[in-house]
Amino acid sequence: MINAFGLKNKQLVKINEGDINNATWIDLIEPEEADRDFVLTHLGQNLATSIELDDIEASARFFEDNEGLHVHSFFFYEDAEDRAGNSTVAFTVHNGRLFTLRERDLPAFRLYRMRSRYQTMGDGNPYEVLLDLFEVKVEQLADQIENIYSELEELSLIIMDRSAQEHYDEAITSLAELEDTAWKVRLCLMDSQRAVNYLVRRAKMPVDQLEQAREVIRDIESLVPHNESLFQKVNFLMQAATSFINIEQSRIIKIFSVVSVVFLPPTVVASAYGMNFEFMPELKWEYGYPFSLLLMLLAGVAPYIYFKLKKWL
Repeated sequence: MINAFGLKNKQLVKINEGDINNATWIDLIEPEEADRDFVLTHLGQNLATSIELDDIEASARFFEDNEGLHVHSFFFYEDAEDRAGNSTVAFTVHNGRLFTLRERDLPAFRLYRMRSRYQTMGDGNPYEVLLDLFEVKVEQLADQIENIYSELEELSLIIMDRSAQEHYDEAITSLAELEDTAWKVRLCLMDSQRAVNYLVRRAKMPVDQLEQAREVIRDIESLVPHNESLFQKVNFLMQAATSFINIEQSRIIKIFSVVSVVFLPPTVVASAYGMNFEFMPELKWEYGYPFSLLLMLLAGVAPYIYFKLKKWL
């Protein structure tokens, strides 16, 4: 699918494919071969392939050639099942146009298109559109970090509440999912920082866009420590939950151990009375049976009282 946008009264507006030569921004989502041929025929622009999008080497993600200046960058998304992921977007600036190629719909692009209906452009050049998209991406990542903080706060209340241990399995699963999300946010921040730094070094941007790029870098640098603290919080809660589970398991094992010790002496007494020898005075003793029961009871109570005095129970 091809979406073309041009400038009208310093605002980005969607234009028809027939006016694509007047476009400032060409946005392609999962383009088919016919879409690629259309862009090549009308604008003379070759587009990145799926294999090139998956390449993670710096030389394949940030470079300049006869086809323009190319930047490939991760964008964060959540699928229908709320699983986090990063999808690569290929940016190409060539002949006064910005080309973006992506393999899925992304929240940052939806938000930017919605804002562009009311937002007035400054210079209206392709670099401004590119950096505006990066600004929206950084805002999205900041919101994601805040959401993770809120969810960790809720999980913290559950884990610190010792009476809610039946929910620990769900809490640990949620912690693992949040750690995975935080890791993808971190990867996206690092990749964005590299991409914008490359633009500052290599792109021949106007002064306003150069300052805009530096502002984006400062925003990213301010988010990195917050993202790092998420991992510390997740690790702390994971260790706390695991420790509480181990303590509860140790308590259960201690109870079984005490019960075993309490019943061991009565078992010894019962074993002695269970022997069937010819010469056993207790066999013909009138009070032998109640005496054996009393002896077994005393043998079981004595260890219990001893443990209580030692404060082992």
